[in-house]
Amino acid sequence: MPTPWALPRPGGSRPRPRSPCKTRTVSDEISYARTDDTHVAYRQVSDGDAVDLVAVSGTFFPMEVLAEDRVAARFTEGLAALGRLVVFDKRGIGLSDPFTDWSRPAVEQWADDLIAVIETSGLERPIVVSWDLFGPARRAAARRPDLIGGLVLINPVPTITTLTDLIGELSATHPDAGPGELLEDMAFPSRIDEPGFRAWLGKAGRLGASPATASRLWEHVLGDVDDLTPPDLTVPTMVIHNRDAMNPERQVSSVADAIEGGRFVQIPGVDVYPIAGDVDAIVAEVAEFGTGTASVPAPTRRIAAVLFTDLVSSTARAVDEGDARWRDLLDEHDTIAGRAVARHAGRVVKSTGDGVLALLPSATAALETAAAIRRGLADAGLAVRAGVHVGDIDERGDDVSGLVVNVAARIMDQADADRILVSESVRRATIGSGLDFGPPRTVQLKGLPEDWTICEWLDPD
Repeated sequence: MPTPWALPRPGGSRPRPRSPCKTRTVSDEISYARTDDTHVAYRQVSDGDAVDLVAVSGTFFPMEVLAEDRVAARFTEGLAALGRLVVFDKRGIGLSDPFTDWSRPAVEQWADDLIAVIETSGLERPIVVSWDLFGPARRAAARRPDLIGGLVLINPVPTITTLTDLIGELSATHPDAGPGELLEDMAFPSRIDEPGFRAWLGKAGRLGASPATASRLWEHVLGDVDDLTPPDLTVPTMVIHNRDAMNPERQVSSVADAIEGGRFVQIPGVDVYPIAGDVDAIVAEVAEFGTGTASVPAPTRRIAAVLFTDLVSSTARAVDEGDARWRDLLDEHDTIAGRAVARHAGRVVKSTGDGVLALLPSATAALETAAAIRRGLADAGLAVRAGVHVGDIDERGDDVSGLVVNVAARIMDQADADRILVSESVRRATIGSGLDFGPPRTVQLKGLPEDWTICEWLDPD
């Protein structure tokens, strides 16, 4: 890898020969492709033999930050598991040379970068997976169909006007925000309020482009050629649309309609970019498109404290309050629970309607979170019960699974109003913390094997 002050060798370093027997990670190697006088940084993430892929990142995301976010990393790792994957930084972004030619459309120059990376890296007719809204993958495929085996376009916009209209809709309610900030709200609605996510986006922005460069790039891109789908594009293409994303179905499907043989696929989700929401669904579609077999990466398994909460007598309370008032109370519940989880470095996995499923970094954090939720809801006149268990969980995108989750839910079912019940694993995990627990009791948890020992946490508050 060249030092920051050394000129990269033209053409960069060639990838090592692929092994027919295994997938090898080579993510620490940076190489450079050269197009005219521009050096384009790329990295070969994995080395397999099923299919070659190259990913085109959205807007000004640098490849360096993708591994630092749990969902972005799972998306990249899911693609890497399919074969040989290359990621790269477009010119003006991250480790690539600055953007210097402001007279030529950015989409054309970024298409040059993609072509150069494919040629230099030695990829063999790769599947190009693009979550870039501006269309460089489409442009490159139209110009060099001999280089590209297929296109996967994730929530593409048909024209620049479409994108500016979407940004305009958001700017009406956020008059002080720039296009980048507005695009964040549009691209990641399921994660934008997640603790630490905006900080990661901020880091991505700082590493992607300086404020002056980013501002000028936005102006240049939004003033570019309007139609982003060349009329002579014939490469096999799959267009993926998240059903509830801000860019509507008719706009995304029009991109597939404009491509000869284009295939339109809808999946659940509200996010425009595939580093939020259920990334496994996208990886499965890419896998089937590229290899003929749908597959997803293995679940990410780790130890966590699982917290389930549930409002007590919620049905009767809803009848007493009426629909409008009950909706307000549920909104207040979600706010109180979300804040309590965030303050203890946790993550709300999902709302259960009148409760939450959350992951916390420790047993103590889960107990303190449950107590904070109970105190907050008491002020609103609501009673809650909670169950906590510690063990291995499987993470798939934003969702979790595993026996630990079921155990926590069944322990909660055993609790009375304003009680926090825990498993024996929680009690053992907190030995030495000074926490007090009630006498243990053995119970049968519905649908689960064996007997389970549970007890009540005696919250001093």
